[in-house]
This record gives sequence, C-alpha cells and structure tokens, in this order.
Amino acid sequence: MSLKLPVYSELVKAFYSNLEIQEDTLISEVYGIKMVIDQSLFYDLTQLPSKGVPFEGTLIDDWKFDFSVHDARWLVCTNQVDMTGRLLAGSWAFESRILHYLIVRILLPRSSNLVQVSEEDFIVMWAFHKGLQIDWAHPVRYRMHKALRLNAPLPYPHLVTLLLQHFNIPLDSEPYVPIK
Repeated sequence: MSLKLPVYSELVKAFYSNLEIQEDTLISEVYGIKMVIDQSLFYDLTQLPSKGVPFEGTLIDDWKFDFSVHDARWLVCTNQVDMTGRLLAGSWAFESRILHYLIVRILLPRSSNLVQVSEEDFIVMWAFHKGLQIDWAHPVRYRMHKALRLNAPLPYPHLVTLLLQHFNIPLDSEPYVPIK
C-alpha cells in the first residue's frame, strides 16, 4: 500500500476506461496490450496478505454480534467528546487521526469529506483495534470497481503504474507526476 512509483495520469485514465472486473479478475487494455490480473497475480504484485474477510464497506456478518457504533466511537475519540453528534478529526485521539488518515488516503481512498468518519471508517478502525484480519486485496479491487461509475475518482494510481510496468506497457514517452 506504500508504493512509490510515478503516476501516469493519462494511462491511469486509459486503464480505468477499459477496466472490466469479472469475479475477482481485473481485465484492462492499454496501448492494445491486454492485461489480465487474476487473484494470484494481484497478490504476487501487491504483496497484500490474502488472510481475513472480504470487506466491501459494510459490516461483515461474522462481526455483527461484536460491533457497536457506540463502542467504535469510544475507540477513536478523546474522553471529552460529545458522542451524539458528528465526529470530526479534532475530536479524535491522535492515534485515531493517523489511522483514519491512512484509511481515507491510502487503504480505502476517497476524494471528499476526509475529516468526517464514515460508518465504513468506523468498521475498519474497529477491526484494527480488535485485531481482526481483512483480505486487503478484496477491498482494493472493490474500490477499483467503484471507480467505474461516471465521474468517480480513480484510486490507486501507483498500483496502476505497477500493473503497467508488469505488462510492459511503454512508459518512456509518457508524461508523469514524479514521486514527492
């Protein structure tokens, strides 16, 4: 999740424009080169662990008996916070702010409302605190699938660069955004 590769914005757009997801296989084409990324190749390239539950943004059935929104709020907040209203970053414990930043910027990126914790964020933070395992390849592929909607943000541009490199897509003459 901490890839440090340049981002080829036009090729990322081409990758997502041609992306199809069939079961757990990503299929795309860039410059006429077909890329088929099955689960095995995805795990090999990303080194994401394949242990845990396939999280898709909502509470997993196995976790429903243990999870409570109230308890999840207590895990992320400082003691002085009113637990009835919206929770913004300023009311969280420092460690929770860092964890939330990693979730909304890297693990499950989104492009808006970054300071307000969503139900999905609560569930992931709660799972981390409880030591529950998530099959991270699954939510990454799920997020990529959500990017196929009209005007959706295109997540994981560094991962797309890794995929382009693996399939020997010519990158030499492409404009890119260097790593900061």
